[in-house]
Amino acid sequence: MSDRLKLRQLSCFVAVAEELNFRRAAERLFMTQPPLSRQIQALERNLGARLFERGRPGVRLTEPGQRLLADARALLKNSQQVISSFRTLDIAERKDVRIGITTSIDVGLFSWVGTALRPSAEDWTVTVKRQISLRSIRDLDLGALDLAVIGLPARADGLTVEPLCEDPLVACLPHGHPAARKRLVSVGDLQRDRLFWFQRKLNPAYYDYCDRVFTEIGFAPERVAEPTDHAMLLGLVALDQGVALVPKSLTSTLRKGVVFRPLLEDDRLRIRVALVYRPGPMQAPVRALVDLMRRPPTPG
Repeated sequence: MSDRLKLRQLSCFVAVAEELNFRRAAERLFMTQPPLSRQIQALERNLGARLFERGRPGVRLTEPGQRLLADARALLKNSQQVISSFRTLDIAERKDVRIGITTSIDVGLFSWVGTALRPSAEDWTVTVKRQISLRSIRDLDLGALDLAVIGLPARADGLTVEPLCEDPLVACLPHGHPAARKRLVSVGDLQRDRLFWFQRKLNPAYYDYCDRVFTEIGFAPERVAEPTDHAMLLGLVALDQGVALVPKSLTSTLRKGVVFRPLLEDDRLRIRVALVYRPGPMQAPVRALVDLMRRPPTPG
């Protein structure tokens, strides 16, 4: 047994142990399956024990794997605490608040943050990174962000998560679609359409949640990859290439040939918007912005 235990190996182990699926764990870690498997194999060699059983029913933890899981989580948590203690050394020198905002909602909902902060911190600036929730969570862990607005559900272990508001999904339809004549649309009206839908790796937890809802309500349309650019998505819908389900906040972007209709099932098909940040010391302007963002505008 080797004494060379690497945090990267432990991170990979915990991801597989929690997902019990190598593909999902790889997506969560922003990597492909082959290097993930190599990290697990290296860890097993270092420990001299098999950590997972791989069989037809799926992946499961062995007895040594079960014993390692709690220790691995504790080691990773301790490593984050060490990093956090060093981050506090340069807090006083920084004069910017770095915030990530999910691409799943209209960034205009939070366009007021810089103006709201200015009276209490005139020499501070707000830097906004528009990116997927998973990347913001990773950047928070790395200390590259001070706070983030993400969509839930999402995995944000070790971070403080405060729900802010909800953004219901609406049907995005070509103007000539039969359901476009309705004031309220059911997903059943879209059953025979091609549905533009996001890739699971962009937000595994929310993807799986929607899959469960789709299964429960019997919604199983043909799915095609959704463009990451919202304007491109609207263009494809206008060309009658498919339909989409988009957050209501994004309907402020209009496109000729596209109509938006509220969903009958919007009580379950919606994005819960949350504020996320690391626990621990904050500069006063960062704390002030957290307090301000607890009362954001309701998505229109």
